[in-house]
Amino acid sequence: MFDLEQSIADWRKQMLAAGIKTPVPLEELEIHLREEIERQIKLGLSLNEQEAFHFSTRKIGQPKMLKNEFNKSERTFMRRTIIISAGIIGVAVGMGFVTPAIAKYNEQGTMVHDATIGFLIGIPIVFAGISMAIYGFKKRKA
Repeated sequence: MFDLEQSIADWRKQMLAAGIKTPVPLEELEIHLREEIERQIKLGLSLNEQEAFHFSTRKIGQPKMLKNEFNKSERTFMRRTIIISAGIIGVAVGMGFVTPAIAKYNEQGTMVHDATIGFLIGIPIVFAGISMAIYGFKKRKA
């Protein structure tokens, strides 16, 4: 006799063995599996739970393929996080050059050599940092 809950528990073990160990993706996959089984039965596409389970697991995909897709998603997220962080650091470093240059300009009342160098170095770094951060936010997922 087919036991749907036991079959889903076995399916979860296969996912864990394939390397999908984090709870959120595994829970999300199980929810999709259960919804697909329910859909199969409601629409009459499958005669029983066993057929619906087998069809649904094939539709969701093989454990290794799913793991690869999760890895791609995690790499994309990390890459975007690094790009945005580098942009923010760039803005901070650039402002580290610009702020003393502004203070020197205000103190002297005219553009002096130190202030000019601070502006020439800091402003491009600030703009590069801003551009990089915006690129990281706007970059589309693969």
